[in-house]
Amino acid sequence: MTSETRNPPTTARGIAGSLGPGLILAASIVGSGELIATTRTGAEAGFSLLWLILLGCTIKVFTQIEICRHCITHGETTVTALHRVPHVGKLIAWFWLITFLTGLGQLGGIVGGVGQAVAIFLPVAGENSALLWAGVITLVTVAMLLRGSFRFIEIFCTALVASFTFLTIGNLFALQTQPDWAIAAEDLREGMSFGLGDSPTALLTALATFGIIGIGAAELVAYPYWCLEKGYGKWIGSRRESDAGWADRARGWIRVLQWDAWGSMLVYTLSTAAFYLLGAAVLHQMELVPAGSEMIATLAEIYGPVFGSAGKVILLIGAFAVLFSTFFVSNATKARLMTDALHVFRIRPLSDETVRAGSVRIFSVVFPILCFLIYWQIPKPVTLILISGLMQALLLPMLGVAALWFRYRTVDPALKPGKVWDVLLLLSILAFFAVGFTVAWKRGMELLAG
Repeated sequence: MTSETRNPPTTARGIAGSLGPGLILAASIVGSGELIATTRTGAEAGFSLLWLILLGCTIKVFTQIEICRHCITHGETTVTALHRVPHVGKLIAWFWLITFLTGLGQLGGIVGGVGQAVAIFLPVAGENSALLWAGVITLVTVAMLLRGSFRFIEIFCTALVASFTFLTIGNLFALQTQPDWAIAAEDLREGMSFGLGDSPTALLTALATFGIIGIGAAELVAYPYWCLEKGYGKWIGSRRESDAGWADRARGWIRVLQWDAWGSMLVYTLSTAAFYLLGAAVLHQMELVPAGSEMIATLAEIYGPVFGSAGKVILLIGAFAVLFSTFFVSNATKARLMTDALHVFRIRPLSDETVRAGSVRIFSVVFPILCFLIYWQIPKPVTLILISGLMQALLLPMLGVAALWFRYRTVDPALKPGKVWDVLLLLSILAFFAVGFTVAWKRGMELLAG
């Protein structure tokens, strides 16, 4: 073993101590997808599309692990790996870049949501309070990104997301004690009946949400970066004929990767289900849909039946926690992604680690400010988030194609998964195609009609 390689943990305690990348991604997932888009879907559709939302959380994990398996065993970043897929790699990489840029609008919507939450508590500038606080949050984020390490990001985001997730799930159970708001068994049967609901608009919202809940397209690309930064790749080491222990180390760290991915999936799926059911049980019944400058105030209503007037305070504190963690983690991720993309596209080659670190610091300043400027010009958080969701839904099939290439053309023979895994991976990718093409068709019809 070289000085950088490390034997994987074999005990539950050791594996738990090696987790982390998934929790960082969970912090970025809960804010935009779960809190905003999922709750809005429940408000529009009622219980009928619960199955689609849960599918969106669980089915993508197989593709997530397959892409990351390639990256950590080959020592490649995601953009590099996508770019090398024969025939379609460059197309996928460039389309990812377009999706990446629309994601800045999504983060603009998120920092706007944080500004709205703080402005309700502290309306210091009248109608411009949300914009002012969004600017303050942007500057705080820049300062934290310039000082933050991987460990800091990991701990900070885990604490914020865990606290609000437990609170929301508790609120959902407490809702069952309220006769006018309790969720009946027939509501859940409707939600799991695989129907498409009665509203085409709600279905399109749900499909756009499918693109960003759970591990969305952006997170599928981002996840291997955090796994590499955690150390999984260097701990496996490079494949050499003289290294008899490489395959065992690789299998061990892939097992850790799987625990990390499935563990984080459990966290954000519970959170997603809670937000969807609260949106369906409360907002749909009240005929309220979170949108525009009233987004946060409308979302606060999901806590009203249990907590009364205190519900707004709880939502505002929780919304601040998860939205800020999403804004923080996503900008940290985008700084790393763009640094790598410039290298892959040969715009700014990375000659050494010092150049890479400097580039990450530059984008840690540029991206948060750019997101704020987008919100300043387009103060519609939900619209910005759903546009990004649509683009990510279109990117999903392309990532599915890449995952198939990695599985059948690049995976080391000693690491090949079994047939059950292959079937589930194929189902994951088929779901990507179904959602991607449906979203493209519906949006195209809307554009032609308009």
